[in-house]
Amino acid sequence: MSDSVLTVSGIEKSFGSHKVLKGLGVEAKAGDVISILGSSGSGKSTFLRCINLLEMPDKGEISLNGERLTLLAKPRQKPRVTDPRQVERFRSQLAMVFQSFNLWSHLTVEENVMLAPMKTLGKSKSEARETAHRYLNRVGVYDRKDYYPAHLSGGQQQRAAIARALAMEPKAMLFDEPTSALDPELVGEVLKVMRELADEGRTMLVVTHEMGFARDVSNSILFLSEGKIEKQGSPNDMFTGERSGRWGEFFAHTRP
Repeated sequence: MSDSVLTVSGIEKSFGSHKVLKGLGVEAKAGDVISILGSSGSGKSTFLRCINLLEMPDKGEISLNGERLTLLAKPRQKPRVTDPRQVERFRSQLAMVFQSFNLWSHLTVEENVMLAPMKTLGKSKSEARETAHRYLNRVGVYDRKDYYPAHLSGGQQQRAAIARALAMEPKAMLFDEPTSALDPELVGEVLKVMRELADEGRTMLVVTHEMGFARDVSNSILFLSEGKIEKQGSPNDMFTGERSGRWGEFFAHTRP
């Protein structure tokens, strides 16, 4: 039996006449940490949003834990999923951590983490609270559980957002530049949590500009350029091997 958690192939996405993704694919096995690198506009975030179905791909296949997403495509119509419940199921198992935190401002940190397990997973309030406390403690912000997001630092908000994702007990976690909105002195506290999650064997896809994280924590790296995968390989291959073309230019400007 394959230990593949997530298999994505042939993903295409256009916005109007602009083709953003041109047949991207990735396979994540249990415990893989895959870093996705690339310049702004290369399609990294759109790729992640298509995997999570926040953007519906125009073409391609997505399988999660052996379940294949069924897309219905008709001429001159946008593709859609034949079973909306399948979208909900996929999203609940592919927890997303956004660069801008996306916490509900009118809810406390505890309430933010409790909401999705109650609404989506059907957990009772007491079960959801217990889960929230466990993961808020795990990421080091349990002492801020009764605070509203506006009263937290950016690093604390992002750690709360990671706890919210963990509370869904996802099959894989998707991180969309989770440190890009943080002040430099706060980046380390979020990366520390992510490194610990990797050490625990969490399956993670991480869009990032943190080259040190990609080199030291990932077991695979994709480099995107103009909507295509220009180069991919292990960190050793990527960082010590030949660095030509767009990857060489990108590496020269962002080397760890």
